[in-house]
Amino acid sequence: MTMTGATLANSPLLYGLIALGLAAIVAFALFCFSRAKKRCLELGMSRETISNVVKATISASLVPSLAILLGFLTLSVTLGAAWPWWRLSVIGSLSYEIMAADYTAKGIGVALSGVLSAEPTIFAAIMIVMTLGVCTGPLMVAFVAEKYSTSIMKAKSGKGDWGEIFAGVFYLAMFAVYIPILVFEDLPNALTLFTSMVLTIILGIASKKIPVLSNFTMAIVLILSMASSVLWAGLF
Repeated sequence: MTMTGATLANSPLLYGLIALGLAAIVAFALFCFSRAKKRCLELGMSRETISNVVKATISASLVPSLAILLGFLTLSVTLGAAWPWWRLSVIGSLSYEIMAADYTAKGIGVALSGVLSAEPTIFAAIMIVMTLGVCTGPLMVAFVAEKYSTSIMKAKSGKGDWGEIFAGVFYLAMFAVYIPILVFEDLPNALTLFTSMVLTIILGIASKKIPVLSNFTMAIVLILSMASSVLWAGLF
């Protein structure tokens, strides 16, 4: 039998390793919850208060998870279910995962939509690039974030507006990297970006009158933008 990317993506070994990794993460989360609850009780907090905090946290976490679920469904079409399940369950993000996978596939000379039917080495290369790329985030946080954040706080506490300028420049740099790629790659991408911007503005205005909408903005924009991308791709 000829091996393909789908063979690797759907292998029992990969599913087993991912399940093991997720089990370790869940166990650590439960351990931290147990220690935190014990400490709260020691400090005199009532069980009712702790229960209310847990309920509020769960409800606040469910809505953002809708966007993650949609991201998983998007990635699973091109990379199978196992790998996106792992990536989006740990420290991955939809925008990064798609970009890293797409750039790797294009660099090798294969369309992202054809990775599962191509050689397994291509899928393996995508896994390696996505993993090494996302590791830069925790490393930067470990070695740079403290110095960066303290520098920003010092700039904000001093005279002038340098702190705000630094933060603004950081976000502008991110936009300068991502926006041209979306705008100039092809017309459907540009129209989808424009649609998401319009939807975000509309929901941002509406959330001032209906505050509960602010919790659903990301999920709503993601769903409607994905639907619009299908429309734009069909028209253009």
